[in-house]
Order: sequence, then structure tokens, then C-alpha cells
Amino acid sequence: MIKLDMKNFIALSESSKKALHVAKMSAGLPVNILIYGEVGVGKKTLAKEILQNCESFEALEIEKLILNKQLDIHSFKSLMIFNIDSLINKKQFFQKLKTVRVIATASPNYRDDLNTFPIQIKLESLSKRKEDLEELTSIYINEANKVYFSNKNVADVKIDISKNGVSLKQSIYKSILLNSISKDELMDILYTYFINDLKNKKNSYKDLLEIFEIPLLRASKETYKSQVQMANHLDINRMTLRKKLSSYFEVDKNV
Repeated sequence: MIKLDMKNFIALSESSKKALHVAKMSAGLPVNILIYGEVGVGKKTLAKEILQNCESFEALEIEKLILNKQLDIHSFKSLMIFNIDSLINKKQFFQKLKTVRVIATASPNYRDDLNTFPIQIKLESLSKRKEDLEELTSIYINEANKVYFSNKNVADVKIDISKNGVSLKQSIYKSILLNSISKDELMDILYTYFINDLKNKKNSYKDLLEIFEIPLLRASKETYKSQVQMANHLDINRMTLRKKLSSYFEVDKNV
């Protein structure tokens, strides 16, 4: 069984407003509804707008429970079932659920070849929902600021929407954490990493040294632009600097 985190579906863009409108209009109809779209676009949250007090399962989980006769499907009138793409035997599964109203989610490539879902709602990616993206960014920044006792804003974070809301939240939390971390906290993190690495006898001193040197050189190059400025500010011999840059070039081409 699944717990949903975000309470309300964000609908500020035109496409998401339309999707929410269809979902609410369909809520009272005794038909199956499919919500499909990429990972992290809000499919589960929108499903909850249709059936707020309904039990929910991952498709593979409930399929296994039914197959092993560990779940009495006749005790349910409605169900939310997520990621129905992963069903092993789709035909058999929906045959067993023919008396249950299903609100399901799936990827954009899902084919409803059994005509199980009379109503289908598509959710666009966040890259096509500017207003929703801005609102979600604000929400996650406020959340992360509370967690890390910080006061960062949108200019302080690097966002990643490759997986929509999932990667957006992760990237914001990561950015704010990295911008809030103290020197002592960073040293504690490195200490823990080195302890684990040394216990496993994975790397030598030279290998571990690059964990410090590569990010330092990357940051220096981005900040000072030229090797002359880098050498002056880092107080390092230019020949030594050039050798280090050359030695790390294949390890990290951003250096």
C-alpha cells in the first residue's frame, strides 16, 4: 500500500488546469480512468484528486497479492493502481478487477489495447508547464530551507527537471544542502567517506586526493578563468598546476 506525499495537484498552467478539470468532472462517474505521462509529472497526486479516500497499490504488488490469493478483490469498490505498465498479465489482471473501479497511472507509452479506460488524462512534462514548474520550485525551496535552516532563493539553486518533479526536488534539496554546509560538516562527510573507503581498501592516497583536488580545480577554473589567475590565487606553481590539470583531464573533462 502507498502513501502519497503532496496533498494537492499543482494546476497553474493551461494543460494542468485542463487535466484537473477532467479529473474532477470524472470523479463521480462509475468508469475507469487512466492518467499517463512521464515520471514525476504528478500522476499519483492527480489520481488522489479523483479518489481521495481510496486504497492504492503498485501494479506489480497487487497483481502478486491477487495471484497468491492474499487479497480479497471483492472487498473493494474502487482502487488506485500505479504503474500498470509493469503488469505481467494485463488481460488476466483486469478480468479479475472487472467489478472494481480503477484509477490507474502509466507511462506515455502505455497501450490500452483492452479498452479498459474510457477516460484518459495526459499530463505534460514540467518543461511544458512553466507556471507549475515555478510553483513547485518555490514549494521545494521553502521545504528545503526549513530542513537545512537556510534562507536560499531560486537564484541559489540549480534545478534538474530531467525526471520532472522527482529530479526537481532532489536537485533543489541538493543545491541548498551544498550551499548551507559548513566547513566542519564537509570535513565530517569526507571523514566518513574515507573511513568507509579505507576499510574496504579500495583506493590509495593518490586516488583519494583527487576527491579534494578535482572539485577545487573545477571551482578555480570557473572562478578565475585563466591558469595564471588560478596559480596566483591558489598560491601554486604554474607548472604544477598545469600538470594537475593535465592529469585530471581524462577523469573529468569539465576541468
